[in-house]
Amino acid sequence: MSKEVSLEVVQLELLLNLADLIAQGFETALLAALNDVGGSVLFNRRLDGDPQFQRIAAVMVGPEADVALVFLDHAGTTIHVESASESARMIAREAEKARDRICSDAE
Repeated sequence: MSKEVSLEVVQLELLLNLADLIAQGFETALLAALNDVGGSVLFNRRLDGDPQFQRIAAVMVGPEADVALVFLDHAGTTIHVESASESARMIAREAEKARDRICSDAE
């Protein structure tokens, strides 16, 4: 059974699609969007050797601490966002573990 994508993940994607990635840069645009939705970065790294994307950021948003993966294409102009819970990528499991560590440390 698949989990629905949270409103905060959708809002994040919309905000990032409206951002001027060339002028702001990936990290600045990401942090501004996360500030608007009340989220935080779990990690932000290069994807060496990936044929489609140059960067990935894992973020945590919403009251349920939903994890989203934010990808930046090689041109640096297009963002792709997917919910970690819906993703088959191995890095999605790593992102969820990072969220779990942060949430358990906060308790």
